[in-house]
Amino acid sequence: MREAANCKRFQEMFADDPSIYIPAVYDDYTTRRVLVLEWIEGIKISEYAALEAAGVDRLEAANRRVAAYFHQFFEEGFFHADPHPGNIFVKAGALGSGPTIEFVDFGMVGALSQSLKQAMRELFLSVVTRDTEAMVRALTELGFIGKGAHTAQLSQGLSLLLEQYYGMTLGEVRELDIPQVVEEIEQLLYDQPFQIPAQFTFVARAISTLVGVSTGLAPDFNFIEVATPYARTFMGLDTEALGRAFQQLLRQLIETANTLLKMPRTLERILVKLEAGQFVINLGGDIGIGATAFRRRERNGAETAFPIALALMFIACLGAAAFFLYDHDQFLSILSLGLAAFLGLRLFFRW
Repeated sequence: MREAANCKRFQEMFADDPSIYIPAVYDDYTTRRVLVLEWIEGIKISEYAALEAAGVDRLEAANRRVAAYFHQFFEEGFFHADPHPGNIFVKAGALGSGPTIEFVDFGMVGALSQSLKQAMRELFLSVVTRDTEAMVRALTELGFIGKGAHTAQLSQGLSLLLEQYYGMTLGEVRELDIPQVVEEIEQLLYDQPFQIPAQFTFVARAISTLVGVSTGLAPDFNFIEVATPYARTFMGLDTEALGRAFQQLLRQLIETANTLLKMPRTLERILVKLEAGQFVINLGGDIGIGATAFRRRERNGAETAFPIALALMFIACLGAAAFFLYDHDQFLSILSLGLAAFLGLRLFFRW
């Protein structure tokens, strides 16, 4: 019954993707002891000669299979944890439509929490964009790197590894001297608190099986080429992600503006305490800072912080107007433009 429920969930996950097929469940015949699924016709993904004879593009089959896992890992947080060749079949699609990937056997699945899914997405993006600092942060968030790690050293080592292996096809990876690669990784992790989190057992199994099968299926498979469109979406280059990214940017701009507006009052409180002799700043030796200097700094801070805050809010409102115009919300677009105009005038007369 649990496997039948998993199968139905996969049907829902890929309902809008014609390149992925999930067999139907026959509920009338399914019991606690018997699972009845739709019979499907297909070629086992490891039968390369049969795939060639059927006119299946093996590289496209590998691309679609891995893309299906990107969707499972990074969007759904629910994945088929046993993708060995006996559980994945390929069927030649209609002319020009490419192959259809068929999944069976949903007894072993994995689930990712929202935070885990987000951290995996950040790790994925860091690999595609070659951002080793973000990669170290994501690995730490996922639990691979413990406390006391030399993050700068790890970042530098990962950068060297990416320079060597970034963009290689699976066929090229297969030709590498694996013991040498392992030695390089050991040197990178030497004396570092590195560990494999227990919750990644199923994820690691799925990924290793995917890589192994894809290497034989399509040696020309290039992870970066397939991953880039997904990275583009995650980085905010689709409409939904653009909205989320803009909201986050707007929130950060407002928080920054609020902090800048509070800065003069904070400096004033410090000045009052200094004049009252409530605390002393000692820079060592005979160096001293008088109240007059603090007044001058407070005044300069007030004169600088307020226009900066106005400028940030002005930019935020312009961005909001552009986004709402793109999203066909005329009222909010006009409102944002009005606020931008008001802030722009305040900024102009302030300076």
